Parts: sequence; structure tokens; C-alpha cells
Amino acid sequence: MTRRTLVLAFHSIARIRGVVVGLAVLLFAFQFLLTQVAAYLTRQRAFGELSALVPDFVRSAAGPSALTFMSFTGIVSLGYFHPIVIGALVGLMIAIATEPAAEVETRFVDLTLARPVSRAAVIIRTLIVLSCAGAVIIGSMIVGTWTGLTCCVPSGVERPSFALTLSLAVTLASVTACWAGVALAMAAAARRRVVAGAAAGVTAFGAYLLDYLGRAWEPARPASVASPFHYFEPMALIAGQTLNVRNVAVLIVVGSAATAIAFVVFARRDI
Repeated sequence: MTRRTLVLAFHSIARIRGVVVGLAVLLFAFQFLLTQVAAYLTRQRAFGELSALVPDFVRSAAGPSALTFMSFTGIVSLGYFHPIVIGALVGLMIAIATEPAAEVETRFVDLTLARPVSRAAVIIRTLIVLSCAGAVIIGSMIVGTWTGLTCCVPSGVERPSFALTLSLAVTLASVTACWAGVALAMAAAARRRVVAGAAAGVTAFGAYLLDYLGRAWEPARPASVASPFHYFEPMALIAGQTLNVRNVAVLIVVGSAATAIAFVVFARRDI
């Protein structure tokens, strides 16, 4: 990694710092407030009543995960698997990963490569920015969770362990890293950022729907294996299972393979 690559990375980080900091603050606050919601429901003894309100057919369809969610740990952990949070993080990763396509479209890449900078440095720069943004946001979620659990939760409540919170954060980070790599591969081949972003966004949304169908409908289950979200299983962690290293490895391998494709395509393409 050269000094010029770091200069490019700092330039990109400066342009998106407002969005990253804003999202980090929002998710910190969300995780903190979830601990207060869980504490309130505990004081009101509401978890038993909520479980009793779930119809039998919903229990049968959702399995034990529905009742696991309606617990102190389930409420506190909600932010690590809520669809809106996942969508926001994946969307941000796609926006950052498609920066090479934006630079090709605006011809900024011509100014960059006119200096002694390799094409690989452009991709490495994007990887640095993706890593920093993901670490800041997911790190803020962990801090928000443990700030709320430490300062404002009744002492008699059985709190989720740090290992569980860390495992949930790892699964969330791995699925966002996977889609960051996929979006980067698409951006490396595109001439317009909107094309790369739309393709990555539609692909991610379609994969999410495919996984949803596979979980709810038996005939679609074999096909759902092709979706990266199939390997994202936070509810299993909340139910007491350990982190599935194989699932994390699959997501990392897919993201890494897509990143390798991005290096090759961007190095050979006509700019």
C-alpha cells in the first residue's frame, strides 16, 4: 500500500464522512433505546403476555425463533438483523463500492491514473473506505448496546453476553462485506455509477426475497441456497447456538471472490 493510495482513501472518506457518522449515531441511539425498550417490557412483565398473543399457526410457521425474539435478548439484539438496518448498511456499502464507476463516469479516474498510481490502487482505496465505514458503524452499534445494558437495565435481568453481541456483529459484518464485494465487481465493469448501483441493489433485494421464500416455502428452499442471506442466521444465535463459522466463511469467500474479479476486470477494462 503506497502513500498515494492512502491519499485517495482519505479523500474518499472525507466525502462520505457525514453519511457514515450520521448513520453511526443513529444506529448507536437505536441500539441504546432498544435496551430501554427491553428493560421497560421486563418491568411491565410484558414478555409473557406478548408470547400468549401469538396465534398457534404463527408459532408453527415461525418455529421457536418467534418466541426467542419475544425476550429481553431478542429485543436488545433486534438492530443486528432488522431488515431496515440491513438495507441501510448494504445500501451504504453499495454506494461506497460503486465509487470507481463514478470516477470513470466523471473522468476523475483520468486525473488519478495520470499520476504514478496503478489501477489496483483505485480498488484498494475503495476496500479501505469500505472497511473503515463498516467498522465505524457496526462498532457504534456494539457500543450502543453495551452502553444501554451497563447504565440503564435492572440488575436482576439476565443480559445477553458480550460473546453473543460480538457474534451478531460478525454475522452482520460478513453479509455486508459480501455485498460490498459484489457491488465492487459490478462497479469495476460499469461506466455509470447508477447502473452499477441499481444492478447491485436489485440483486441484493432479489437475493433477500429468495431467502425469505426459501425459509417460508419448502419448494423454494433448494434455490435459496444461492442467496447470501441464506447464510445469515442471527436468530440461531439468539436461540443459544454458537456462531456458525461455515456460514461466515461462505459470505467472506463470496465477497473475496467478487473483489478478486473487480481487480481483474478493472485492470483490463477500457477506461
